Amino acid sequence: MKKTFFTLYLFLLVFSSIYAQKDKAHYDIIVAADGSGSYTKVQEAFDAVPENSLKRTVIYVKPGIYKEKLKLIKNKKVTLKGESYKNTILTFDDYAEIAGGTSKSFSVLIQADDFIAENITFENTIDSQLPQYKKGGQAVALMVNGDRTIFHLCKITGFQDTFYLKSNTRTYIKDCIIEGTTDFIFGSGISLFENCFINSIKGSHITAGNQDPGKNKYGFVFKDCVFLTSTKDTPVKTTLGRPWGAGANAVIINSFESSHIAPDGWAIWSKDPEHKAFKNWETTYYAEYNCFGPGYKPEKRLSWTHQLTKKESSNYTKKKIFAANTTTATKFENDWNPKIDNECQSILPPKNAENADAVFQKGFN
Repeated sequence: MKKTFFTLYLFLLVFSSIYAQKDKAHYDIIVAADGSGSYTKVQEAFDAVPENSLKRTVIYVKPGIYKEKLKLIKNKKVTLKGESYKNTILTFDDYAEIAGGTSKSFSVLIQADDFIAENITFENTIDSQLPQYKKGGQAVALMVNGDRTIFHLCKITGFQDTFYLKSNTRTYIKDCIIEGTTDFIFGSGISLFENCFINSIKGSHITAGNQDPGKNKYGFVFKDCVFLTSTKDTPVKTTLGRPWGAGANAVIINSFESSHIAPDGWAIWSKDPEHKAFKNWETTYYAEYNCFGPGYKPEKRLSWTHQLTKKESSNYTKKKIFAANTTTATKFENDWNPKIDNECQSILPPKNAENADAVFQKGFN
């Protein structure tokens, strides 16, 4: 049984490198740190993409560690590909206290619509657990403002505030690893995570939604994902989310929840009645459906959270989540139904797998 689980995990690790070999001839720009490509820096490649072009520019980043603070501005249509997230790494080390706030601490900022990334690691190396960062340990690895963005076979890694889905726009995350500490998936995004590893580096809160109350049908949706922890220490209990905003919205469907998930499942933002976010839970929507694993304890969840019926869960399809009418907070002109070729097989363990916790943890250590 352990061999089966580890094979599934390795499949996710190696598939990206196989996929990247197939179409190198179709790249418009090649980035290589050793000078063998069109540019040596990723930002130079971004800057070279024409604005307002109907043609998509495909950028291939050769294996390497690229330490740059990157920004892809609006009106540029880009696909960014690497060989594998294991060896193609975009990294930086900014953080809120010195950057001037969380939204300025990003390693990579995507403002453009229709952006696609495959086989890339987006990283912020600031460790928010170290005492010198306690005044501003928020350190964003990837911030997304653009609409209709896709991340496939990528790793998004940091500590506090790793993945900032800042705007009320649509993002599809498939076959990826997302990891961090506190609130490491956060923002106002309408985002579908499918077949992803959601890895808590320490006990804290996974999501911190800030969706508009009464305006969004969907926020963060996780389907067929694995929630686990890679910490070597005995983990402090982790919650699936807490409401940064009054309309926080997160739903988890058909996913494996490891033993690090607290029985309550979710949390309020603050226990202080004077805190401005104290009552956010009253208009928050948190729900689960058909999950499993030692961390899934529906009977112990907070009373104001939900367990969906089968009929209710049928509303959480890709087509419905990304429809133009999914929100009144932002006007979307068209529906969106993103397609990905060569998708990975399921990473989920069998529902009767008692040792899945240990197997997945071994894969990260």
